[in-house]
Amino acid sequence: MPATATIPKPKRQGNYKPGPGRPPGRKNDKTLALEAASRKAAASINEGFEGDAHAFLQAVYRNPDVPLEIRIMAAGRALRVEKPALAASHSVSEININLAERLQTARLRVAGLASSARTDN
Repeated sequence: MPATATIPKPKRQGNYKPGPGRPPGRKNDKTLALEAASRKAAASINEGFEGDAHAFLQAVYRNPDVPLEIRIMAAGRALRVEKPALAASHSVSEININLAERLQTARLRVAGLASSARTDN
């Protein structure tokens, strides 16, 4: 009987999946689904939308037919318009009043710290 040598198959390591995979440049399924949902949401809103960008975002996040991911993104973008970020309401503008007195006090304090550091050593 002739001896036939069989070539061992190479071991596959990691998360091997057979096949060529997704072609380069093709978007993944979740991205395609989100884009289709956003096109559907835009089509469901009246043609020639009469309003500004904020009103459009409101219409998107209030529409229950739009997927939740799209509604959350629209609500997040509209949030800054509906509830502006808090800003400082009081600024300190009296910095230069009594500047000479404050400077002299600081010099005396530094001199006192320096002299007490010399006596401690």
